[in-house]
Amino acid sequence: MRLVHAHLDQLDEILEIYRHATRKMNEQGITQWADDYPSEEQVKDDIQKRNLYTLLDEDRVAAVVVLDQEYEDAYEKVSWSDQSGRFLVVHRLCVNPAIQGRGVSRILMGEIERFAKEHGYTSIRLDTQIKNEKAMRLYMVNEYEQKGIIYLRGSDDPHMAFEKQLD
Repeated sequence: MRLVHAHLDQLDEILEIYRHATRKMNEQGITQWADDYPSEEQVKDDIQKRNLYTLLDEDRVAAVVVLDQEYEDAYEKVSWSDQSGRFLVVHRLCVNPAIQGRGVSRILMGEIERFAKEHGYTSIRLDTQIKNEKAMRLYMVNEYEQKGIIYLRGSDDPHMAFEKQLD
């Protein structure tokens, strides 16, 4: 499996993966995403900006993720270790629910780190809703450091900000 740019002809498949994952999270009481997030317009925009990547398993989308340097204002309040300004921010990371439990998230995290190193980033930053226990475990197992609780625009639920410095 390898991380590659998403294409507009994958839009329907990507949207279905996000919708399926959102339903599954909501059933577990995780309200990090809603029926209208991520929206079709947002996903199209991510593809056109070339910030949306897919992890392909042959021709099937195994996972999707947005990689860029954009972040919410809440990130300004975090005491980040890396002050270089060369950090990668991870958004909307999602493993296709049809193949969850097969190690795809571990592979995806490795591909994100490979991508970051290849593009000269010195660290990776991301966040997740604290009650999203699977995501919290995933980041901690992959040696991301908890940097503090933040509140994102439009959410009353606390999120944990994470950072991983790269060699």
